[in-house]
Amino acid sequence: MRYLAFLALLCNVLAPRLADGPEEHSAAAVIADDEGWAQAEIKGDVAYVDELLLPEYRSVRADGKVDDKGAILNHTRKASPERAAMIAKWQDEHPMLKSATIIGDTAILTFTQKNGGDSKVVMSCDVFVYRDGRWRALYSQHTTAEA
Repeated sequence: MRYLAFLALLCNVLAPRLADGPEEHSAAAVIADDEGWAQAEIKGDVAYVDELLLPEYRSVRADGKVDDKGAILNHTRKASPERAAMIAKWQDEHPMLKSATIIGDTAILTFTQKNGGDSKVVMSCDVFVYRDGRWRALYSQHTTAEA
């Protein structure tokens, strides 16, 4: 019985993205997934983030600390209107240029801060893999750099 409940839950989580068929194997699609991820974290959409991140996902913060998928999901659960407003303000002040390079079924997204006036900025990179017709996040790295 628990197996059937788990299967039903899994179908409810995956159905919205899989209903349209395989996702495009392109830089635009992986960038769109990354932007969807950012919005999901702001809105507290744990199901979206859970589907997007592979079980092996790791993120290395600029301070060197490592977060796993569970930590990212817990962070997503803490969404609030105040936090969303703070993130929106920061994003307005610190626009990022995104680019994606695809080699086979691996996509490397890089983020470069366009401006913002900070003496130190955080440069980021996300690694996605294309599995079962979808881009899935495997790894993120964030590094502090001089502006």
